[in-house]
Amino acid sequence: MGGLFLFILLIASSTAKAQSLTHTFRNTSLSDALIWIDNAQDYYKINFIFDELEDFTVTTSFKNTSTEEAVRQVVGFYPMRISYEKKEIYVECVQKAGTKLIGHIVDEKGTPMPFANVSLLSVADSSFITGGVSNENGDFVVPCQMKQVIAKVTSIGYKTVTRKTIVGHIGTITMQPETYTVKGVVIKGEIPQYKMAAGGMSVDIEHSILHDVGTADDMLSMIPMVKGRDGKFEVLAKGEPEIYINNKKVTNPGSELKMLKSTDVKSVEIITAPSARYNAEANAVIRIKTLKPQGDGLSVVAYHQTKVNNKWYNYDDLTLKYRTNGFEAFANVALDDGNSSYDEDVVQEINISKDVFSADAKVPVRSTWTMLQYKGGLSYDFNTDHSVGLSFSSQRLFSAIFKTDMPQYCKKNGEYYDDVLLKTDIREKNRPVWELNTYYVGKAGKLNIDFNATVLRRESEDNNNQYETSKEFGNRPITTNTIDKRTMAAGKLVLTYPVWKGELSGGSEVTSTQSNGHNYNLEGILHESDNEMDEKNIAGFAEYQMQLGQWRMNAGLRYEHVSTTCKSFGIKQEEPSRTYNDWFPTLSAAWQKDKWSAQLSYTKRITRPPYRQLSSMEIYDSRMFYEGGNPLLRPSSRHSLDFILTYSWLNFTTGFTRENDFFTHTGKVYDEEKEIIILTPENFDHQDRVYATLTASPKIGIWQPITTLHYYQQDFDAEKYGAPEKLNKPEFSARLQNWFTLGTTAKALLDINYTGSNHWGLMYRGTSCSVNARIQKAFLQGRLNCTLYADDIFRSARSNMTTYYGIGTTKQKVYGYTQAVGITLSYNFNATMSKYKGTGAGNDEKSRL
Repeated sequence: MGGLFLFILLIASSTAKAQSLTHTFRNTSLSDALIWIDNAQDYYKINFIFDELEDFTVTTSFKNTSTEEAVRQVVGFYPMRISYEKKEIYVECVQKAGTKLIGHIVDEKGTPMPFANVSLLSVADSSFITGGVSNENGDFVVPCQMKQVIAKVTSIGYKTVTRKTIVGHIGTITMQPETYTVKGVVIKGEIPQYKMAAGGMSVDIEHSILHDVGTADDMLSMIPMVKGRDGKFEVLAKGEPEIYINNKKVTNPGSELKMLKSTDVKSVEIITAPSARYNAEANAVIRIKTLKPQGDGLSVVAYHQTKVNNKWYNYDDLTLKYRTNGFEAFANVALDDGNSSYDEDVVQEINISKDVFSADAKVPVRSTWTMLQYKGGLSYDFNTDHSVGLSFSSQRLFSAIFKTDMPQYCKKNGEYYDDVLLKTDIREKNRPVWELNTYYVGKAGKLNIDFNATVLRRESEDNNNQYETSKEFGNRPITTNTIDKRTMAAGKLVLTYPVWKGELSGGSEVTSTQSNGHNYNLEGILHESDNEMDEKNIAGFAEYQMQLGQWRMNAGLRYEHVSTTCKSFGIKQEEPSRTYNDWFPTLSAAWQKDKWSAQLSYTKRITRPPYRQLSSMEIYDSRMFYEGGNPLLRPSSRHSLDFILTYSWLNFTTGFTRENDFFTHTGKVYDEEKEIIILTPENFDHQDRVYATLTASPKIGIWQPITTLHYYQQDFDAEKYGAPEKLNKPEFSARLQNWFTLGTTAKALLDINYTGSNHWGLMYRGTSCSVNARIQKAFLQGRLNCTLYADDIFRSARSNMTTYYGIGTTKQKVYGYTQAVGITLSYNFNATMSKYKGTGAGNDEKSRL
């Protein structure tokens, strides 16, 4: 590996003599622009035929840009071929027509319109002849041998202009926005915010109100169909998603999404039906696509967040990048000085040997942590077809403390039984945690190659000191030490090749994971456990997608072989040591015309239990309740059918899922004599789920609302497992984000959320609502951004839950101190997006670890 990067550094140093260029062109001929670039540097000689390029005009600017990139930028979308031979660059027009259709496109205000499509059609039968795209100044030049054509100009959000014309200079074309009226209110057409994507929908961020809301974490918290924050997100009706940034799997969302700024994001895809190329455990996928990076040189991004609820919270990060001629080095450091608090009222009731025991408890939980995270990497683009890179990340935990004092009032058969006070103090030690990633992305002819490898090590050690006082049973300490050590190595290869009218992809992923956990209770109250797990996962997939007119078809198949060996105190355990061989098909059919699109998808997925749920470790919650794992827990499989209908700023999504061997926590008797039950995960026969979501995001003057209406319902016979009823009450939720644009550099938000009471699994969940507000302002031409925000203004985001165990119930009322006020500051100096193209390997194993 060292030799590889020594080679990269030698290549970088050899090309460093190529100068970085900075310039602005406005209505300059392409010939003159290329002459300027040729004279501005002394490494390349630029060759072209002057008269051939003279009619093409250039309006663009670049800063600290390489010669190759400057040439590509001035050529833009014009029909040119750029070729390289040693120190020579050749620019040639590929359309040799002697005449050209030349014009200028503006909107209704006279503002130049870039990227408008210009199609030239036959006067005889309106068949397509050739076409082009307007540049940044709205100018277009389309070579054409015909004497007369029909010029058709289109741009999303504007009325199509069709004009029969003689080929030559046709002057200025003015585009008018599409408008329509709803109850007397005029709503203007805009670039569609929602478009069809494979297995889901794509949300345009670059042209939306969300493009400068702050970090990518802030942005995702405001995306339709997504809820959550601080790296913990959920796709409605699907659960926790895998998140990618430019095809790279995000392994630490809490920090990586804060490092990425929303101004660098082009679009976000919400994939509710992941294809065969994604691991079989993915519930949903969020793919963040960034804008194309511009320029070389040094960039600095600094970010600070402070907020206060019941305590102060501070987060800072600094990112440095240096880029030159395809080589990039980057480093990031983040300091997270955080805390979390919640107050919980708990009423627990259990039935053992015809007796009814209950405990009322107050649980004020306070946790704090201070952590330093750091990441660095190198990447090198040899050319447009070959790129390699390496990154390393780690962390230093300075402190992590969890504390709670839990008083309990206990009754037996309705009469006073005992008063108990349980004091808990858990301290986490700093242990090695690191991750190493490397990648190669390349092309051999028409074959695209994408290879990733990952090695990681994660260790943790918790010292749990508890002290319990009881009038009935006396006082006692409960001292527990828990150590977990986990390592993983993985490799992933994906090959893609064009076949017929589509693209054939195939690949494999191999993962090897070792896990060792030891849990020891000094007083012998809890059983000691010592578990080892060795798992091998070999996966392969094939996928084909093709375009047939307005239809796009996709079919894929994934195979996974999983072999697990489990040991307890060095002795192999036959039952949890298992081998699985599973096939996961995916199918989808999509249709698109103008602003309309529709898609129907089928997927089969799997949920494998996290390692902690498979361990035999026991946790002391109270004298009556323990928590534990279940080594016999089976994976659950999901069959899903999803339908998506999209029109511009409207989106409707609905679907059905059947999950076989569905698992959730329930209770069983642990020690009848001592009147103790243990909460463990258990498998149930199946659970059916249906959902529907409607999202609308129009723009009405300065008001830009984003409205989401959501319905979700399970069909689960919980009564069969001891619940008082079937627990099939549906969830109805609504969210209204009221955005107001205040000039060109400021905006405000009033965010209203409501979720009605519902059932999920063996649980009843009560009503919850919240109101949030924020105002933000940009300074220094957008380099400095300041946001003031207030969350949960009325302290109404509370959680009320009742869980049924068959032999008992737990009722919880929780407030997580979500009411808070805060400020964020972000400063960007010559900010650029990373060239690092690695996606990582073994991503589902990282999540399980």
